[in-house]
Amino acid sequence: MPKKDPKERIIRVFKKTRRAFLLEYTCAGFVIFLLALAKMKGTALPNIVYYPAFGLVGFAVLSAEWSRIITRYKVKENKIEIVKGIIKQNKKNVYFHPLGFVPDLNVEQSRIQRLLGYGTVYVKGNNENSFEVRDVSRPHKVLSMIEKLIDKNRHVSSMSTAEKRN
Repeated sequence: MPKKDPKERIIRVFKKTRRAFLLEYTCAGFVIFLLALAKMKGTALPNIVYYPAFGLVGFAVLSAEWSRIITRYKVKENKIEIVKGIIKQNKKNVYFHPLGFVPDLNVEQSRIQRLLGYGTVYVKGNNENSFEVRDVSRPHKVLSMIEKLIDKNRHVSSMSTAEKRN
């Protein structure tokens, strides 16, 4: 059995947080609450009301969960893999070494995102090495992790070039 490269070891996998879909979950809960309230009051609602209401609830929850499942960010020692899709997948590898020279690292949070503890991390290198980790919990912690990995890869590459010179 071939040995795995230690740089290919997955450190962390990120997905969008459920807090980013609080509106969808709240709307679904509100519709269910209204239907339950009508049932408890003894109001007879026709099926033409129930079916679209449950369809709306299902759509709200499933669309939020689908959006969470479809995009994953796999952080490894030397790169981050951005995988989009389930059956048809697009995979983008962004290596940390080139990011060590022109990184612009930012966290963006709206007021609500800041209260709920999630946000988007932007990493801007040259055009090919730019990416964003959207709607992730504790974005400042994610940013710190990416900064450390970029710095670690910068030092590893500078040490290997110094060894080649000697």
